[in-house]
Amino acid sequence: MAQAADPPAEPEPEPKQEAATPAPAPAPVATPGPTNDLVDKPVEQAKFKWEPFGYLRMQYIAVQNDPNVEFVGRDDGFELQNARVGVRGDLQGVARFTISIDGAVDERAQNDPQGKLRVGLRDAYVDFWMGGDLAIRGGYFQTWVDPNALVADTSREFVDKPIETRGMRSTEGWYTQGLPPGRSLGAAVRMEPEEANKVGLEVAVQNGADEFASNNDNDKPAVSAAVMFKLASEGFIVAAARWNPRTVGDLPFRQDETDIQGSLGAQVNAGAISLGAGGIVQRTTFESTGGPVQNAFGAHAQLMFKLPGRPLAVGYRFGILDPSSLIVTDRVIEHTAGAVAGVPQWRMRVQLQLTHVMEQAARELSNSRIQLAAEVSL
Repeated sequence: MAQAADPPAEPEPEPKQEAATPAPAPAPVATPGPTNDLVDKPVEQAKFKWEPFGYLRMQYIAVQNDPNVEFVGRDDGFELQNARVGVRGDLQGVARFTISIDGAVDERAQNDPQGKLRVGLRDAYVDFWMGGDLAIRGGYFQTWVDPNALVADTSREFVDKPIETRGMRSTEGWYTQGLPPGRSLGAAVRMEPEEANKVGLEVAVQNGADEFASNNDNDKPAVSAAVMFKLASEGFIVAAARWNPRTVGDLPFRQDETDIQGSLGAQVNAGAISLGAGGIVQRTTFESTGGPVQNAFGAHAQLMFKLPGRPLAVGYRFGILDPSSLIVTDRVIEHTAGAVAGVPQWRMRVQLQLTHVMEQAARELSNSRIQLAAEVSL
C-alpha cells in the first residue's frame, strides 16, 4: 500500500514588525561661555550699553584796553571754549566708564599772552560698583575738592567759571592761577547718591602733579576727602579737604612744596530762583627753601532768576581771589551780570556776560570785559 503523504506544513507567521521610532535629535552643542575661575561654572553675561555725548562752546570776548599795560585787552575776538566729544558705557551691575577728549585746550605758558589750541584728554575713568551707591573709581578724573566740578559745563549759568576756579589769564589782567587742583591720575572710593536728600562720600588718592602730567612729580601722592549732601533738582552741598606734597621746577632747581586745601560749595535750585556759592582756601609751605608760609583764598556767590514762561534767566555773580598773602596788592574782585537763553529745538544755549574787574590800587587796571557765547549739545 502506498503510504499517505504528510500534510503540508503550515507556513510560519511572519514576525510582527514594530513601528519605527524616530531617532532622537542630537543635543545642541553648548557654546562655552565665561567661567568663574574659582568654581569653574558658567557666569551670566552682563549687558553692555554705551552712548556718545559732546558739546561745542564758542564765545566772542572783548576786553577793555589798559593804557599802561601793553598785553591787557588787545586780543579781542572769537575763542573756542569747548569742543568736547566722549562716550559713556555701562556694563550692567558691574562697571561704568567715561572717556572724553576736548579739542579746545588752551596751550600756553603760565604768563604768556599767546596760546594755541590742542586736543587734550579730559576724562578717562572706570567706576566698579560694589553694591548700592558705593563704587571704586580708577583713572584720570576730577575730585569734589572743586565744588564747581559738580556743575556740568552745559548747566553753567555764566559764560566762564568763577574766578577762584579759572584764575586770571594774562590777556585779561595780571596772570593768576586758579586754586582747585583740576584733574589727575589716581583712584578713589566714592559713594555718589542717585536720589535727593542722601549723603555722598569721596576719598581719593591721586598723583597731585600738573593736570597734563603723565606721571607723579615725586614719591608722595595727593590725598583728598569730601562729603556731599545731594539736594533736589541737581542741587548739592559739599565740603572737602586735600593734602598735596608736590615738587615744582626743572632740574637742577627742583623744590618741594606742600599744599593744604579746604573747600565748601553749594547749589540750590528752587523754582525760578537758583543760588550758587563756593570757596576754597589754601596754605602752602616751602620745605626746600624754608620760605614763609603762603595763604590764598577765593570765593564766589551768585543769584539767577528765571523769567516766568520763557527759557531766559538773568543774574549776578560776585567773585574774589587773593592768590598770595605774601603779596599785599594782588587781590582781584569781579562783579558780573549775565543772562542765559535756551533754544531747545536746536539743543542750544546763548549767554551774555558783562564783568567789571577791580584790582587793588597799586595794581589797578582798566580791563572790564564783555562776553557773548553760544553752546550746542551734540
